[in-house]
Amino acid sequence: MTIQGRRLKLAALILGVVVLVAAGAVTISVRQLEPRLREWVTATLSRSLESDVQLGEVHLSWFPLLLKGDDLTIRHHGRTDVPPLLVINSFTVHLRYSELWGSKVHQVEVDGMEINIPPKDATGDRFPKPPSSGKHDSDKDDEPALIERLTATNTRLMIVPRQERKNPKVWDIYELQMENLTSASPSPFRASMTNPLPVGKIETKGTFGPWQSEEPGRTPLNGEYTFQADMGTIDGLDGHMSAAGSMDGVLEQLHTRGDTRIEKFRLTELNGHSLPLITHYDALVDGTKGDVELTSVDVTLGTSHLHATGVVEGTKGVKGKRTVLNVKSKALDLAELLALVSNDPKPLAEGKIILDTALDLPQGKAKMLDRLVLEGSVVAERLKFTNPAVQEKIDELSRRAQGRPTDQAIEEMASRVATKFSLSHGVLTHHGLSFDVEGATVKLTGSHALKSQTLDLNGEVLLAASASHTIGGIKGWLLRPFDPLFRKNGAGTRLVIKVSGPQAKPDIKLDFGKTLRGN
Repeated sequence: MTIQGRRLKLAALILGVVVLVAAGAVTISVRQLEPRLREWVTATLSRSLESDVQLGEVHLSWFPLLLKGDDLTIRHHGRTDVPPLLVINSFTVHLRYSELWGSKVHQVEVDGMEINIPPKDATGDRFPKPPSSGKHDSDKDDEPALIERLTATNTRLMIVPRQERKNPKVWDIYELQMENLTSASPSPFRASMTNPLPVGKIETKGTFGPWQSEEPGRTPLNGEYTFQADMGTIDGLDGHMSAAGSMDGVLEQLHTRGDTRIEKFRLTELNGHSLPLITHYDALVDGTKGDVELTSVDVTLGTSHLHATGVVEGTKGVKGKRTVLNVKSKALDLAELLALVSNDPKPLAEGKIILDTALDLPQGKAKMLDRLVLEGSVVAERLKFTNPAVQEKIDELSRRAQGRPTDQAIEEMASRVATKFSLSHGVLTHHGLSFDVEGATVKLTGSHALKSQTLDLNGEVLLAASASHTIGGIKGWLLRPFDPLFRKNGAGTRLVIKVSGPQAKPDIKLDFGKTLRGN
């Protein structure tokens, strides 16, 4: 071997020893540095969030410069009476060398994060703040920590209610991005989350913060959102919903407003026709109760307008939400409503409805129609039947009731229908159904089974004319001696009837015995 070759070999040997020594020094320095970094992380979080911090292992790598940790648990003010403020399965901090001991971090990646916003502690100082981990009393005046970019996957945000009987308000966020996250000012964010029912995807963006360490629930949140959902995931409904809106307030109480649109809304249990359904709403999401207060909902169903107020509330231990509403309309289109609840090719009648009803849809696995409870009143003005044969029977009833059975000038008579009703287990019960056309009033009570579309009603028909005048001619003259038998309750003629059978072709029978007895 030449002298030059020996020199090269010696240089390579020396370089190898230097590399090994450097690698050993780096390994030793990393091992010595990791406990200090772990202490820095826990101290920074404890000071920023005013919380008790527990952290598992942390590992530092130089190339690239990464700090990895797992099993992070943060308890707000050390409280153990509520879930931890923050639980993180694992995180990775992307550092620049200049940031090792500064307050700024380039990027943090988090997987498996739970954020539990606690209610205000009503016991005062029962859960004191943990002591500061800093060396000086001036630590609180230090520059606040800043994360330039935070990305999180599989995140759950929960607002813990003050009332124990209430379920918490929960959002499952599968993607979250935040920029310039600091306790000193609002931070921009983007989030994607899944809505459980109706199943759909929510996209939202806005600003979060600044963080309120004393009361995390008072941390501001503002932004806008879109929501795409399949209404078919709710048993008994069908249609695709698109929604967009905005939100502002604080975590424990958010004011939201927006619009929803379902092009083909349908009640599948009734096999009815579809109608466009559009809403504009204002609501208050009360995280302290886990409820949503619907302060105002303007609904357009087809061409009809309704207004609703109410609440969507949960009960601890019961899956799902209970919806309680008060719904009113001064001009609900009867033809559209009948089309929604029936598959008949043409609605039975046309007219305008005045509606005032209370709605209660409790939680449960049963079909929607079996759970739905209604109680209210309906008035249908200027009602006309679309079937000419049915309308002719109404016109004939009016002629006879007025004592003019052959007067063909009496035609296309408008009717009025009013009822106080209740709905339970798919059965509509009429507590006072009245049908009025000029000269006649029909009063009925009974039930209407919506699924089987069958009627079971009993009542009376009151006519202005006496029995003989409803018939006229020689038959009327022969009946005249019997007019007093039918003259009851201030009416010229009173008849007791029973209406039963399918709603499309009901069977109407006269109860002659009750008619004569007057009961």
